[in-house]
Amino acid sequence: MHIYAFDKIDGSNIRAEWSKKLSKKTHFTNGFTKFGTRGEMIKYTNNPFYEAVEIFKEKFSLDLDRIFNDEKTFRGVEKITVFGEFFGNGSFAGRHDWKEHHDVKIFDIFVYKKDYLPPSEFIKIFGDLDICQPYYNGEFTNEFIDKIENNLSLKEGVVCKGTQDKRVFMFKIKTHKWLQKTKELYGESDY
Repeated sequence: MHIYAFDKIDGSNIRAEWSKKLSKKTHFTNGFTKFGTRGEMIKYTNNPFYEAVEIFKEKFSLDLDRIFNDEKTFRGVEKITVFGEFFGNGSFAGRHDWKEHHDVKIFDIFVYKKDYLPPSEFIKIFGDLDICQPYYNGEFTNEFIDKIENNLSLKEGVVCKGTQDKRVFMFKIKTHKWLQKTKELYGESDY
């Protein structure tokens, strides 16, 4: 099985929904209407994750709006969800030091009524933006698993993606170091 593996940044998942209708209507939002984390919508500025919304808009909304309107892959698509990772140097297992500097990197694109963008296409179209870095492109082997699990330079691990029967699949491999630290800090039951 052939995979692409991307650096798994340790932070919190954020998502932003783009609408072609809104994109054509106003340049104020660059087409982005809804923002959220994995478990909640980010509606108000007093939500601590609103910082991720501001970073996303500043770094990505203009370029993504242009790509979604110009790139032939997205012709006829009405909605797209962009997934990113919100993180800082002190972020660990979804917890953050709210006093430090944070950033956002893009790691996935979901095309409404279709599927996630295949990893090769994601890299080709969005590789010039600040995406989670590709770490590996090749066969999925036991040696690869061992290399990731025992890696000391990766902060958390990797996200592996590929395609099978024209559908995108994905899974994570965590480092032993990250898993051990998680167990020490939070116990076995939380992670």
